[in-house]
Amino acid sequence: MLLVATPEEMRKCDSYAIDNLGIPGLLLMENASQGVIQSILMKYGNVNGKKIFVFCGGGNNGGDGLAVARKLFGMKADVYVFLLVEPDKLRGDARTNYEIALKIHEKKGKAGIFEIITLSDVKELDKYPKPDLVIDAIFGTGFKGKVEGLFYDVISWINSTRAYTVSIDIPSGLNGDTGEVENIAVRADLTATMGLPKTGLMLNMGKILPGKIYIIDIGIPSFVYHMMGIKTYYLELPDVKKRLPVRPFNAHKYSCGKIFALVGSPGLTGAATMSTLSAMRVGAGAVIAGVPKSLSPVLEMKLTEVMKLPLPETEEHTIGWDALDLIEEYIEWADVLIIGPGLSKNYETKQVILNVIKKLNKKAVIDADGLNAIIGNLNILKSLHNEIVLTPHPGEFSRLTNLPVDKIERERIKVARDFATEYGVVLVLKGDTTVIANPEGEVFINSTGNPGMATAGSGDVLTGMIAGLMGQGLSAVDAAICGVYLHGLAGDIARDKLGELPMMAMDILNSIPDAIQKVMKEEKG
Repeated sequence: MLLVATPEEMRKCDSYAIDNLGIPGLLLMENASQGVIQSILMKYGNVNGKKIFVFCGGGNNGGDGLAVARKLFGMKADVYVFLLVEPDKLRGDARTNYEIALKIHEKKGKAGIFEIITLSDVKELDKYPKPDLVIDAIFGTGFKGKVEGLFYDVISWINSTRAYTVSIDIPSGLNGDTGEVENIAVRADLTATMGLPKTGLMLNMGKILPGKIYIIDIGIPSFVYHMMGIKTYYLELPDVKKRLPVRPFNAHKYSCGKIFALVGSPGLTGAATMSTLSAMRVGAGAVIAGVPKSLSPVLEMKLTEVMKLPLPETEEHTIGWDALDLIEEYIEWADVLIIGPGLSKNYETKQVILNVIKKLNKKAVIDADGLNAIIGNLNILKSLHNEIVLTPHPGEFSRLTNLPVDKIERERIKVARDFATEYGVVLVLKGDTTVIANPEGEVFINSTGNPGMATAGSGDVLTGMIAGLMGQGLSAVDAAICGVYLHGLAGDIARDKLGELPMMAMDILNSIPDAIQKVMKEEKG
């Protein structure tokens, strides 16, 4: 798995390498600059004779830029370094690299173009030839807030140029933690990031602005990252392939996962349909849908492969209190429960579901109205001794926790981690970038999916997929990892066939077999 760090975690790793391992900061900066050069050669190509603008801010990111500029000059590029701060504000290793660059500028003679300009107004750029390549070394990963003044003007200018743009560590203006942009950020073609990729490159606008991401080994031993307690990972195809269940030669339907689903109410039979069918699509051997008895004839028509259990119901035709004994009987039969899709907000039904969850002695995936049933009763999760997966979207998670939705979106890694560790569950916090957190504090960032999946029923498909994988013996976290990745990949396959606008949840469900095949064949899709 690809380890991912917050800017603060990466800063601590840098400090440990310098203070405890004796690796000079200047060496780390030199390694970083060499990595940037390698990324340029690989992704852009030969720089001989190219006109290159290097924009440097006042921190270590600017120091990296100065070192890169020096190396580009050594490769016979025409280099123009634009400082966006006064030179006397440069400190430490950045100052050292500035002094080296200044001496090269002073002593190069007719060896080529290596200019160092302290920029005070963006209009001064009109004096120089149009660049072929732009290096963004303005702000580092610690930047937060709005971009103002000259910095704003320069970033706007960079975004208006047609030159190939390389950002060092992170596109300037992008929040390295959250991937948010207050007002403006560089739109890069390539981002060369140091040590570990930053969380902000995986979230929100960080999924768009960096272009291609190139990870640079700057010489920090890998044990340092683990010593610092970094527990965030970015999911890639091989991570899923090695976790997928393999069906034994002597398998039978009851050995491949028995799933009991409490689902459905009037107007929401689609949720029951998609959550149970998707469990079968990922390989569950037998699925029983416990539904209000008046809806059973409808689901007999919609669900051929899924068995139906008609349950006593309320006057509103939702699952009623008298169903509890029968529910408990089938819970004993099951390996895994699905609780929630389409159950309704009926009070009596909520009480039934709350009672079921309080007594849970089986693995379960809880979603939708199952989550609504435990609002105000989250502490019951702490008393459960079986693996439980919760799959809220930000609105549902807000109702569970009383956290504002904007905070959840802004700090989704942190809030997911905090919840999972406090309540001892696996949390799948859905969204444009779904994250999975486990009770050990690990967080996994999904890399698949697209906006076309923002459609009713998509979450029901995911719930069933996770339950179906758990039924085949996967742990809760491994089932969540595989389910979330495959769900997004199925959505990507459906998008490629249909486009984003026409996509429906059933298109995702019907693409599950192709997604599994892509993973098994290790084909990126």
